[in-house]
Amino acid sequence: MMSKADEVPAECDGIVYWMCRDQRVQDNWAMLFAQRLALKNKVSLHVAFCLIPKFLDATIRQYHFMLKGLEEVENECQKLGIEFHLLHGEAKDVLPKIIEEHHIGGLVTDFSPLRLPQEMLKDVKETIPKNIPMCKVDAHNIVPCWLASDKQEYSAKTIRRKIQDKLPDFLTKFPPVAKHSHESKYKAKLVDWTAAEKSLEVDRTVKPVEWATPGTHAGLDTLNQFCLKRLRKYATQRNNPNAKSLSNLSPWLHFGQISAQRCVLEVKRYRKQFKDAADDFIEEAVVRCELSDNYCFYQKNYDCVEGAYNWAITTLNDH
Repeated sequence: MMSKADEVPAECDGIVYWMCRDQRVQDNWAMLFAQRLALKNKVSLHVAFCLIPKFLDATIRQYHFMLKGLEEVENECQKLGIEFHLLHGEAKDVLPKIIEEHHIGGLVTDFSPLRLPQEMLKDVKETIPKNIPMCKVDAHNIVPCWLASDKQEYSAKTIRRKIQDKLPDFLTKFPPVAKHSHESKYKAKLVDWTAAEKSLEVDRTVKPVEWATPGTHAGLDTLNQFCLKRLRKYATQRNNPNAKSLSNLSPWLHFGQISAQRCVLEVKRYRKQFKDAADDFIEEAVVRCELSDNYCFYQKNYDCVEGAYNWAITTLNDH
């Protein structure tokens, strides 16, 4: 919980899932929690994504991939009776408006260990009504970052056992996001995706890639092809650029269009055939990825030299 309020107000018409880091409908614990909260209170469910025209040095390549994935999210939400809103502007400016206009009684959002997203969450918390409960869910990691460890870990060796001990509790099958049984009084406008892309203030010379099709369905297809064709070579040949043995899942994982948990569950099905490969993939997709989140979450200087250990800083200064 991020707010002092922990109960949804009696007089409300909906729950909002503010989608950020995890841009998918299924296999998403934040989405599932938001629906559970909405069903408990017998109200509608809304998904909101805040689109800003420029984000750091992202080009049209990144934005195109993201928007195409979100278009798929909108289509799936429509089929499930969930309202999808593409909001233009900073979250602190546009989310309070939709909360007021739609009589929203609760806000669920994604966890990120990075400074800028955490500042965005803090800004939103300060601008929404104090009686609206706000909570964040770590749907990106399998073991939630703050539960995997309560401190900055030194290496994969120091965090590995902590994660492995907790995996039986968290590496579980996903229930589906079901068709929502409570309709909203306030229908979301269909998104004009062409206009949304034109509104961006980004470098358009870096074109979208052709080899990776955006969206959850394409990501799951890539996962399936990896398991069937490339996993068998992963343990011994993944460092050989000519072997074509990598998972190629990074774009979909980066934008949260597929879940790392889903990837691990699928790879584990092949562990009897390719034990070393499956174990190596799980090491990369779970231990190493969660170690990076751990570092960013507990080390405020994660993006500068001051975030390194003293011995590393000394070595750099000496050379």
